[in-house]
Amino acid sequence: MSTTKRRAAMVSSDLNVKTAWLYYVEGLTQEQIAEKLDVSRVKVMRTLAACVAEGVVVTTITAPTSGQIELERALEARFGLHGAVVVPTPSGTEHLEKAIGHAVALYLGEVMQDGMTLAIGGGATLHASLAFLVRRRLKDGSVVGLVGGLPHSQWVNPSIVAAKVADMFEVDSYQITAPVMVHDPVLRSLLWEQPELQDVRRRAANADIALLTVGEMGPDATIFRHRIAPPSLLAPLRARGAVANLLCYFVDAEGKMVDHEVNERVVAIDLETVASVPNVVLAAGGKHKVDAILAALKAVRAGVLITDSETAQTLIDRS
Repeated sequence: MSTTKRRAAMVSSDLNVKTAWLYYVEGLTQEQIAEKLDVSRVKVMRTLAACVAEGVVVTTITAPTSGQIELERALEARFGLHGAVVVPTPSGTEHLEKAIGHAVALYLGEVMQDGMTLAIGGGATLHASLAFLVRRRLKDGSVVGLVGGLPHSQWVNPSIVAAKVADMFEVDSYQITAPVMVHDPVLRSLLWEQPELQDVRRRAANADIALLTVGEMGPDATIFRHRIAPPSLLAPLRARGAVANLLCYFVDAEGKMVDHEVNERVVAIDLETVASVPNVVLAAGGKHKVDAILAALKAVRAGVLITDSETAQTLIDRS
């Protein structure tokens, strides 16, 4: 398990263009860019030279991804992020989770290194990333599931994502071996007293990266559509101010847990513990999720946002 924590390097949908953007548009020095990207100054110099040689930079940045980079920088500035990845919004909404999932897989491939621990949630977006992960072996790494499981094991089962990501990196996975939703808060407290679950909680708290998505408060949200939580709770939760579900917890627009008994029955790592992880990554997109994303950014103090261009623009306009 990693003992040295440091903030992750800046990420992007196109690091070469982002390097050019930081230098030519924002006026950062090569040393400042090297520090942000966690690369050598020589690497920055070579990238800038290549951008000029390839026509990416003339008197303006001409690469097709420059619009995405502009949105990334706007998101980083507005929400205090140390990294944003913006992908083009696909023509069909049915492809959105796959597009963001692809970006998630590329992100994990770049940032996961030997000795690192990844704490991960579930959901359709993160499940979509599994199809794009490239198998490689990490030494002394691990993956920790942030959410309990479901008795009926479909793709929507949160523990499946953690187990499959661990398999792709050939590392051990640690799971919350309890239902994601129990019927009695007392039972939840008893479960968390078990040494095995306390160990999972400690590992999650000591993770290098926490990766999660967020759901909106609507009947089509995964948590209601697949009856992880009863759809009958939707109206009462909205009445209490809920705008998002995050690791199956329900939060309001300020990212605070709503006052409803269902939050006392969720078996998942608490949001405050997740927020303490050095690098919290939120992956979510779709205009219908804008309120949820804004709440999630506050709830877990995310440092990286992976989203699509239309959602990014709406987030900037709305905030």
